[in-house]
Amino acid sequence: MPRRLLYLFLLAGLTLPGAQKPTRAEGVHEEDNTTWKIANFAIFAGGIGYVVVKFAPAFFNARSADIQKAIKDATGLKMEADLRYSETDRRMANLAEEVGRLRAESQAEMEREYARLRAHTAEEIAYIQKSVGVEIEAQRADGAAKLRVYASEQALAAAENRLRERFASSDQNELVGDFLRLVQRGKN
Repeated sequence: MPRRLLYLFLLAGLTLPGAQKPTRAEGVHEEDNTTWKIANFAIFAGGIGYVVVKFAPAFFNARSADIQKAIKDATGLKMEADLRYSETDRRMANLAEEVGRLRAESQAEMEREYARLRAHTAEEIAYIQKSVGVEIEAQRADGAAKLRVYASEQALAAAENRLRERFASSDQNELVGDFLRLVQRGKN
């Protein structure tokens, strides 16, 4: 809409006789042209005034509303930033306490973990000791059995060697006599 009015005023300004530049031959009529110039200026100023009165309030009101909205938005953002800033300041003020609390929590957690690992290690040691004890007992029993077998074999071998020596050095009658004595002792 303002463009149309601007074009209208430009067209009006070009068509008025006072708006045209005087030539040298028209130098005498400058006094007449001055009146037209004043009239032309008055019409132009009136048109500009009319356009300003007609459209300026709406333009400035809209601009004022935009500015007020921007101010409200900026105020809201500022309040939000101030809130964040105060929250950050509060956290920074409580930072030493927070660090102390975190350290205490981590210390307690480390102690719990240490106790758990210690108990688990004690259980593992007890299990290993029990397993080793059972294995040692099995090895001892096996060794004892092998030792008995070995001792029996050695005793039999020694007895066999004695018998062979006796058979070789003594006569049969003496052996039979010894055997009979043993049998008679066994009955008593």
